[in-house]
Amino acid sequence: MGAVRLRNLLGPVHLYAPPDSPTSLPVDAGQVVTVAGPLEEADDAYLCGEGDQVRAFPKSRWQVEKTPQRTKQADQDTVSEKGGGS
Repeated sequence: MGAVRLRNLLGPVHLYAPPDSPTSLPVDAGQVVTVAGPLEEADDAYLCGEGDQVRAFPKSRWQVEKTPQRTKQADQDTVSEKGGGS
């Protein structure tokens, strides 16, 4: 299934439900959220999810963010922080 990272390019918005709902997810301008994948593209929107859980995220508001790449140095730093390695 995977996950998709999206950046909000415009003002604050609530995802999944109205602002007063307990299931609402507030997203500020510039904030990155992770939503269920897979990702497909339509002309004017990113389509994320599967089956009856597919949601459309307008390209005018959202930008797909690449997942940060782990580097060998970052992996070594993690091992060092945990007290492992040689």
